[in-house]
Parts: sequence; structure tokens; C-alpha cells
Amino acid sequence: MKKLFLFLSLFLVALSFNTCTNDDDDIPDEIVGKWRLSQIFVKIGPESENYMPTECEKKTTIEFFENGTYKENDFEFNDDTNTCLALQPINGTWENLGNAKYDISGIDFSDFDIPGATADMETKITFGSNKMLMEISGTVTYEGVQVAVLIKVTFIDNDTFVPDNVIGKWRFDQEFVNNVEVNLSACKKTMTIQFFEAGTYEEKDFDENQALQCVALPVKNGTWRNLGSDKYEISGLGVDEFKVTFANNKMTVEFTTTEEGNTATHKSIFIKVTS
Repeated sequence: MKKLFLFLSLFLVALSFNTCTNDDDDIPDEIVGKWRLSQIFVKIGPESENYMPTECEKKTTIEFFENGTYKENDFEFNDDTNTCLALQPINGTWENLGNAKYDISGIDFSDFDIPGATADMETKITFGSNKMLMEISGTVTYEGVQVAVLIKVTFIDNDTFVPDNVIGKWRFDQEFVNNVEVNLSACKKTMTIQFFEAGTYEEKDFDENQALQCVALPVKNGTWRNLGSDKYEISGLGVDEFKVTFANNKMTVEFTTTEEGNTATHKSIFIKVTS
């Protein structure tokens, strides 16, 4: 069953990036346009998961044309090189079957092929508030076991897409521990952190050496992800979750730490340097 769950997860995520034609030649189908990946929900049998795509994966777009074709541009993060890579574009056709049902073609599932697995799936697509919700439901049978499957993929209208507020370069300005301000040297205040759209960041820190000279420390690199509700995941900093808010060209980062049973609250304020 674990092998089947993994297969279905890969199979359905790939399937979710595809779609759709309108019988009415005078009114373009609502699907026509460019859409950007936002969220994925997968339910396989009794197990379900809300999958939050990485910032790199959120660069994935699918564009539907009035002539019944589409083009999909996928992105995948490479952990070895810490880069967001564009994959080979996918082209296919779509047809609106009515009642929110769409016929999909043009996807090669050979990478996910497991002999003996069969799928009976249906695709429905609905629209609202500049979003497209794609629901793929049905059953998959593997090694004599039939499993009910539901996958929901949310896309946003690419024309209404707004880059994350965190993107850009920020300079360290203030720090508070348990609501008490820390006295920062001019050297420490030269620290910067830059967030990139692809979901990576670069942090440059500085400190005084024994000769009281301000020297650069090794550059830190990592990844970030917007979890929603002002919560962010930032790798390599030893904290599971950060609260990040923005106002007046400033970014406030808040988190808590616990050491030897003692909990401390931390707040750091950064000033925007570039967009």
C-alpha cells in the first residue's frame, strides 16, 4: 500500500497540471488564459494531505489557448545546486465536455508507469475569484487493490499574481529578545539577507574580529517558503517556523527558541534595500 500511495502521489501531481474547449465559439472558455500553481490537496483512500508547493514549484504555469491546445511550464528545485530548474515544456490539447468536465491529453505518464496499475479518473474544473480549481477523482487499481482517489489543484490567474513581499534585499536594523532591544554594533547592522522568487535566499553576516575590524563571515544560503497566515519556513536557521510581517518598507521577523527549558522570544527588524 505504501508503494501504491507513492505511485499515486507522483501520478496525480503530474496529472493535475493538465486540461480543456468550449462548444460556444463566441464566448471563450473560462479556462483560456495563463494560470499559476498555488496549492495541491491529495486524498488516497483514507489518507489525505494538503501539499504546499515550494516557491520554485509555484513558478509552474499552464496556459490554455482558444484553439484547444495548452502549454505547461514546470519548475523543479535541485537540492544539490540549490537552484530552481525549468523542465521541458509540455504541450497538449483540451476539450470542454460540459458540466464542468474536461478531457485532457498530452501528458506522458511513462515515468510513473507500474505494470498492472489501472486508473478510472474524471476531471472537473471550476472557476471563481481569479482562481481555477481542478478536481480529479476516481479509482486506481493496483495489485488487486482498488483505491478511491481525489486530488484538488488550485491555480491563480497569472495576470493577478503578486510577488511575495519577502522577495528582495533587506538590511538588519534592530533586534529584540524578550521585548528588550539588543544593542547592535554598526558592523552587525551591515548584515543583509536577500530572498529570491525561486525560493532561495542569501545571507551575508558581518562581525568584529579581535582587532575590532568588521569582517565578512561565510555566506549562508538556503530556501524559503510562504506557509500562509504570515508564517514562513526558512531553512538553515535552526527554527521550524517564522512569523514575518511587512509595513512601511520594513520586514519584522519573529520566532521563539527553547534552550534547557527556557523559552525566549526574538524579533528582528529589517529595512528594504532593493526590490
